[in-house]
Amino acid sequence: MKKLIKYSILTFLAMTILTMPAMAESSPIKVFVNSKVLYDISPVVQNNRTLVPIRFISEELGFEVEYTESSGTISIKKNNRNIEITVDSDKAKVNNKVVELDVKPFIKENRVFIPLRFISESLGEEVNWDERNKIVLVGKYEGEVNTENTFLYTNQEFGYTLNFPNSWKEEAIIETRDGVLYVYDKKSAERFKSDGVEDFGPVFQVKFSDYPVIVTVPYDTNYILHYENGNYIETIFDMDFQYYPDTKDSYIKLWNEGQEVMSSFKKLNDIILIDKEIYKNEIEVLIDILDNFVPKQIFNQDEIYTLRNPRPNASFLYMRNMKNEEVSIKLEAEFDNSSKLIYYHLKSYGYELDVNKLNQFQALGLANRFIDKYADEFIDVVQKPDLYPSLYERDKHETYGDKDNKYVVVIDLEHGFVEYFSKVN
Repeated sequence: MKKLIKYSILTFLAMTILTMPAMAESSPIKVFVNSKVLYDISPVVQNNRTLVPIRFISEELGFEVEYTESSGTISIKKNNRNIEITVDSDKAKVNNKVVELDVKPFIKENRVFIPLRFISESLGEEVNWDERNKIVLVGKYEGEVNTENTFLYTNQEFGYTLNFPNSWKEEAIIETRDGVLYVYDKKSAERFKSDGVEDFGPVFQVKFSDYPVIVTVPYDTNYILHYENGNYIETIFDMDFQYYPDTKDSYIKLWNEGQEVMSSFKKLNDIILIDKEIYKNEIEVLIDILDNFVPKQIFNQDEIYTLRNPRPNASFLYMRNMKNEEVSIKLEAEFDNSSKLIYYHLKSYGYELDVNKLNQFQALGLANRFIDKYADEFIDVVQKPDLYPSLYERDKHETYGDKDNKYVVVIDLEHGFVEYFSKVN
């Protein structure tokens, strides 16, 4: 159990999200590793690429990191992975296989920075990029799960479960309001109410939002439990402890048990097979994309999914290919109320794609053909590496946009397909 340190939180200032410059030495990017925000890490953007300090992130992920100053070599090891990186070199080794980096690692303030994409590809960790909020999420929340002497809490609105200790049936007040879970210490709550105090806080809450509150809260007791498509499920433990002297023990017991409970978080399956009559127009567009812009025979066209709880003013379609009960590659597409495509992303998690290299001229033509079909106006796109820095990778993943920056298209140059498309907000 974690030791508690009593803090008073007086005021939280809303955080202004800044637009990331194309060529900047630093940026307002926040980094989460295994669901905890790393407050002392400041990523940088160089040559349109996002770079992060490798030691902090690798150690948070459980990798051993060694730096040999004389050669400028960083060795990263865990289980069957052995990675070697050299400062100021565009070559790295992953299990003795040479890998090219599009940005050379460098040292800044005694920290070695490497491209974010390299972490995803070499460390085998899932990396998500929240473009709107400038947040990088590496890995996912994990912990030891204890299901003995527990009962199951289910949040139907946001689709997740938690295992609560059986003792909470007597010791806690558990409420769900507008999808937000609140857990109160029963003894403290009863004392507050008996004294006529109605405005008191919970021990913790689990909420759903499009921007995580914990980015602004400098405590390591709060977590991102789940992230998907720009939305977060996060847990917030109140550090402004609200109890009476004689209810302190029960409050802190609940607080510590709540920390352990988060390890039992499980996301329910949010997707269901689509009703082909309801989504007829959207499916026609999706099949057209599969036929013309995606490598063949990756997806089963009879297995198209949508969200269990539909989004307002938009339709979301989803396809996937599974391997060993894990998603190896997925396709997401979002449409507005008129069935117009507004977002598309084909993302691989280790799926072995056939090599089908495109040169810059061929890739530009592919990007413009995609725009001609699915944009709502006649425009041309040109090469714009700075339009989506997290997806751009020189000679591998090329970014294109129109002159007004209304649309972005990303082409996978190695495998010859449209990787990403969206309207730019």
